[in-house]
Amino acid sequence: MRKFVFVILHYMAYEDTKECIDSIFKKLADDKNRNLFDVIVVDNGSTNNSFEELIEDFKNIPNIHFLKLKVNLGFARGNNVGYKYAKYKLNADFIIMMNNDTIMVQNDFLKKIEKLYEETKFSVLGPDIINLKGFHQNPVEFINISKGKDYIKHILKIFIIMILNILGLYEFSKKLKNKVFKFRNENVIKKEKHFEKEMKNVKLHGSCWIFSKIFIDNFDGLYDETFMYLEEDILYYILQKENMITLYSPKLKIIHKEDVSTDYILRKSRKKRTFILKNLLKSFRAYRKLVKNYEKEIKRIKKS
Repeated sequence: MRKFVFVILHYMAYEDTKECIDSIFKKLADDKNRNLFDVIVVDNGSTNNSFEELIEDFKNIPNIHFLKLKVNLGFARGNNVGYKYAKYKLNADFIIMMNNDTIMVQNDFLKKIEKLYEETKFSVLGPDIINLKGFHQNPVEFINISKGKDYIKHILKIFIIMILNILGLYEFSKKLKNKVFKFRNENVIKKEKHFEKEMKNVKLHGSCWIFSKIFIDNFDGLYDETFMYLEEDILYYILQKENMITLYSPKLKIIHKEDVSTDYILRKSRKKRTFILKNLLKSFRAYRKLVKNYEKEIKRIKKS
């Protein structure tokens, strides 16, 4: 079998990162698999002692690597540090980029990845991601802003929500909207059951991406102009431009607890919304910059 490397971006939340790492070793580290994978934990500028605690907990475990960043670089740049270490130091054939709030649940996870790769030659693979409420999060709808009018529409929507949030009216408007469209989303999910079948060339949820050698040989990581949000859409846009295959497969499964790192420091809902909206705005601008200047922008992450 080929060499697998897990990349886990850690920020503050000790218990969740520990549970994520424990689940990987519990499910995968039998005598047969032990030398097939490494785990890289990247600390994204944590200001507590959680990273040092993790190092102490796993100091006697072979094939686990700890990388510490001085400041929070955000989702893409933080993960890219681990990605490049996996690519250039560990010679990974597959890089599994997992959120620290995910849990491994399958013993044959690695075998299934390899089999799916042999069958489809995917560039990026996404598993069936199930949250704690039992909802399936993969695949997801693509936000396409190739047309200027679509970009403007999303920007205006963010500004409207920001104003409602400042005025303290967001919760009321959300409740009103939910009442009007009470059963709409639920019925769509029940009718489509999109998570039950394997699909190619779909946008994949960012809590777990599995990059194959095809992607690794062509790219040095994620597009790095965002801090947080829209990385899924940007990755899918790039893969479409490069005619590379994305694959969703329900044969692979993980549990996703969601928003642990963000919730750790943003406990008040209004403060959290402000954080999200500001970063969404920045991410939409970065995404639009990529769309308009693709060849120039892609050079930073595309291996020449």
